[in-house]
Amino acid sequence: MATRRIVWVAGAALGCTLAIGCAHQEPAPAAMPAPTALTVTAQQGQSQSKQNADKAQCQSQASQFARSSQEWAQMFAQCMSSRGYLVQ
Repeated sequence: MATRRIVWVAGAALGCTLAIGCAHQEPAPAAMPAPTALTVTAQQGQSQSKQNADKAQCQSQASQFARSSQEWAQMFAQCMSSRGYLVQ
């Protein structure tokens, strides 16, 4: 009796036997949209050193969790907005 293993490819379950072998191929990554250029303006008189620190922290946070450049831009903008910056 052959043992069966289920392999998920592009959301569909495909059965294959171990006797034959299974070649698992990762789906091709989706094309990433071009990065968005963002302009950040201090709205609460933040010093340049405070702006640099906030920007570095928000960049780090967005880089940890974003899965696309668009998601990164949204996370970065939200983080900076919450710290008193206008992001366009």
